Amino acid sequence: MPYDYKEKTRNINQLNKYMLAKTLSMFEYQGLPETIPQRELERLLQTNGYAFITKAPDGELYAFSGSLGGTERDPYGQPTQITIANVALNFNKTLDLNKDGVLLCNDDLRIGVMPVFEKCNTLLVENDVNMVMWGFNSRIQKLITAPDDKSKESADLYMKKIIDGDLSIIGDNAMFDGVKMQAPAASSGAGVQQMIEYQQYIKSEMFNEVGLSSNFNMKRERLISSEVDQAEDSLFPLVYNMMENRISGIEALNETFGLNITIDFGSVWALKNKKLVDGVTGNNGITNSDANPSDNGKPNESTGSGEQYGGGEPENAVINPQKENGNDNGEPAQSPDPVADTEQATDNQEGLNDEQEQRESDNSDNSDDSGNDSESEKEIADLQAVIDNPESSEADKQAALELLNEIKGKE
Repeated sequence: MPYDYKEKTRNINQLNKYMLAKTLSMFEYQGLPETIPQRELERLLQTNGYAFITKAPDGELYAFSGSLGGTERDPYGQPTQITIANVALNFNKTLDLNKDGVLLCNDDLRIGVMPVFEKCNTLLVENDVNMVMWGFNSRIQKLITAPDDKSKESADLYMKKIIDGDLSIIGDNAMFDGVKMQAPAASSGAGVQQMIEYQQYIKSEMFNEVGLSSNFNMKRERLISSEVDQAEDSLFPLVYNMMENRISGIEALNETFGLNITIDFGSVWALKNKKLVDGVTGNNGITNSDANPSDNGKPNESTGSGEQYGGGEPENAVINPQKENGNDNGEPAQSPDPVADTEQATDNQEGLNDEQEQRESDNSDNSDDSGNDSESEKEIADLQAVIDNPESSEADKQAALELLNEIKGKE
């Protein structure tokens, strides 16, 4: 059946179904009852925004859509009852949301994804009409006018023969006098390039809402990495909110009916991190290099002796030959053996001098190695340039290649 751009409602519904065919695989379930297929459960959640799971008259669990309401509301104004009317199961009843089953929500506000699809696909269909009309208008290069029916018939016959591939001859002077060719007025509307950019923008907005990365380029030039990555944050909020509601709903379902159902992201959405919405605050993958897990994320604090809490080794040991006495009067403590103290201080000073000399020697060696490496890299680059130069002779290339192999062999 050919595509009819005038059937807007049918085309919008068709595009909505195509999008649902993609998003129904966003989540994967394991352990669902046979009477609750994964596809039907996700269809109810994404189209209605919620699904109520309860036991039908035959004793099996089913997922139902119904009318939320009730004469009484909870303290936050939320509905407390649902009215179900299922013809296939002969199940017509008003149930309590908290006692008779479990209400699974697609998102916090039970909106679903259909409002986004309806909006974006409506704009896409309207843009399709614009592009079709632009295509029709682009075919009209010249306008043919005729003053009477005879001239019009002659013009129609001439155009038909031209379209059929036949050469046509005009033998009536009235045809020349009456038929005129006129150029159409130049259009000041949007061109096809702007309409294509608009279509890409709408599709990108719709895909991003459901967690699929789709970039659009309004700059008409290349995009840098930061511009490509800046839209990544918009992919997560709704998808993670949908996962959070499913996790809490499945937990309540397992507890109420004694099931063992698990859920995770599916298809290309499997790259998302489920731990970010599982209700546990300590496993979001955000680490603090200065924090100790035993200290609840607080950074290590330094003590007066140069040591840090958390079992870490002090970075620098402070040597102080003079220690204060126990009465805290600020006077240096008297050593029972002044000669021993002098020898100890001398040994400490010599040790510090040796350590400083060793550091200077290491720095000098590192500097020499760095200089040698730089010279070696420059020499290798020069030899490689000789080898790659098409104007170099075979003898020069061979000599440069031997030197290059020799330098690499030393390394």
